[in-house]
Amino acid sequence: MSASSSHGGARPGAGRKPARESTRQVRVPLSQVPIVRAYIDANRQPALARDPQPVSLIPSTVALTVFASRVPAGFPSPADDYVEDVIDLNRHLIIQGHEPATFMVRVEGWSMIGAGIHDGDEIMVDRALTPRQGDIVVAIVNGDLTVKRLGKVGNELALLPENPHFRPRIFKGEETLEIWGVVTRCLRKLRR
Repeated sequence: MSASSSHGGARPGAGRKPARESTRQVRVPLSQVPIVRAYIDANRQPALARDPQPVSLIPSTVALTVFASRVPAGFPSPADDYVEDVIDLNRHLIIQGHEPATFMVRVEGWSMIGAGIHDGDEIMVDRALTPRQGDIVVAIVNGDLTVKRLGKVGNELALLPENPHFRPRIFKGEETLEIWGVVTRCLRKLRR
């Protein structure tokens, strides 16, 4: 028997199965593997036309300086040049371990102005948190996205606006409600 035939040859059904499209091997830093896997898993699911997929914040570190002195909003006082700390915006804005489940969405409308959420603000939404009564949530009601406070009217589940010009959405069983995530932060651009 020759050396070339000692391995037994090709076997039917052996080897990798062909993929639906061509693939490429990519090197990813070990610290980024969970983020890449979460992105791939999130995009494997078929997306509905009115159900945009959440996108995690960029995992890079953005260091901002935090000064030890507070800034009064009343009368000015001499500033301290003492730097207290440096913060990473991702760690500051996102609950640790919830990075793949956290996304940002821009608000349209004025129904939550009493909670300090204005038209055009960007809100951080965490899908890993279990919504509780009193939380501000992003929800899908009959296929439409909305941001409201989760609560009750009487014994009925409701989405409550924070503006007296809007009515609560009370759920008695005929409508579908899906809580998409809990709002954890509100970001407002002050210089337009």
